[in-house]
Amino acid sequence: MMASLENIENIESYLLALGLVLMIAELLLGFSIILLFTLGVSLLITSGLVFLDVFESSLLNLFIAVSVLDTLLMVLLWKPMKYLQRDKAPQSVKSDLVGNVIELTQDTGPTHPSTVHYSGVTWKVKCSEMLPAGTQVVIEDVEVGSLIVKINR
Repeated sequence: MMASLENIENIESYLLALGLVLMIAELLLGFSIILLFTLGVSLLITSGLVFLDVFESSLLNLFIAVSVLDTLLMVLLWKPMKYLQRDKAPQSVKSDLVGNVIELTQDTGPTHPSTVHYSGVTWKVKCSEMLPAGTQVVIEDVEVGSLIVKINR
């Protein structure tokens, strides 16, 4: 004979497991769905309350406890969790190539782009002044596929 939902033994273990699964899912999603976190925490708290025999473990009591706790947690944690989700300013990446000296193989200038083969890659070269081929330049910055250079003085 099947047990009804009202008489599930060790319901607190199931609540604990479900709460942990929801919190792990939220962590893997990078705190993008706040409801999973608050629901997971409310399931963990409800599991603890059932374990401590604070209230009877009927399905209705469990539903009410989880709902009330989830609502309270959502109200309390809304602003801190939204703060975690804010967009962060992109940080510039410091390249190992910055500061290296290379020799230009072609005339290069602001309106006259060129390329150079360096470190096994063919790079576009960008600079703010007109430089003839054979000039020694220092790499100032690196962008995707481009080296920004200035004259080596």
